[in-house]
Amino acid sequence: MGPAPKRVRVVSPRRDARRRKEKRPDAVEFTEQTGLGEIYLTALLRAQLRLSLAILVAVGGILVGLPALFLLVPGAAAATLGPVPVIWLVAGVAVYPIVLLAARLHVRMAERIERDFTDLMAGR
Repeated sequence: MGPAPKRVRVVSPRRDARRRKEKRPDAVEFTEQTGLGEIYLTALLRAQLRLSLAILVAVGGILVGLPALFLLVPGAAAATLGPVPVIWLVAGVAVYPIVLLAARLHVRMAERIERDFTDLMAGR
C-alpha cells in the first residue's frame, strides 16, 4: 500500500468574498459615505452636541444663578469688600475662572470624543 490519500479542502469563492466584505474596515464605511459611515458621523456629532449643551447649561446656570442669588439675598448685595461691592467682585472677577475652567474641560472632553472616534475608525 502506498501513502494515504491527501485531503483537499474545497472552499467556495463566494463564501470567501462574503467573508472579506464583512471585515471591511470602519474607515472605509466612513470615507465612502455609506449608511454605516453616516451613523458613525451622526454619533460623533451627537456626542459633541451633548457635551457642548452640558457645558453651556452648567456655566449658564452658574452665571444666571449669581445675580439671582444677589436678588434673593439682599444682605449679600449690600456687602462690600473695602470700597468695592461684593456683587461687582463676583460678577466682574470670579466669573472668568469659571468660564476658563469650563472651556478647558470642554476642550479636553471634545478631544477625548474625537480620539475615541479616530480609534474606532482605525479599527483599534
